[in-house]
Amino acid sequence: MAAFVLDASVAISWCFPGDPTEDTPYSRNVLKALASNDALVPEIWPFEVANAIFVSYSKRKRITEKQIQEYLSLLMALPIRVEPQSLWANIGLQSLARRHDLAAYDAAYLDLAARTGLALATVDGPLKQAALAERITLLS
Repeated sequence: MAAFVLDASVAISWCFPGDPTEDTPYSRNVLKALASNDALVPEIWPFEVANAIFVSYSKRKRITEKQIQEYLSLLMALPIRVEPQSLWANIGLQSLARRHDLAAYDAAYLDLAARTGLALATVDGPLKQAALAERITLLS
């Protein structure tokens, strides 16, 4: 079974079915790819997802409690694995982040894809550019 690195930007889009800015052909294709592929995520991923839910519900009023439960049920059913890394390796991501002018949490996806040789699924523009600069394959 093939695998790929899943950026939170794609996974968060699945929380908003029917929203044309979130529910795109690309996000649907990545979700379909999880029917036969595993996704690998860095340790920051669950925090990014949890924060997006919090902001979407509490601050922006974009989703309901029912939508949150449906979304979490979807995520729990998917083959998503967290790839642990040492404390100092995570802190060391600052170097990669500075090199590409990215947030350290975005550098975590870039680093994971580079270390594993896996394609990266993302809708984040700067992260895509950094991946191409690092010769990392983007999931199409």
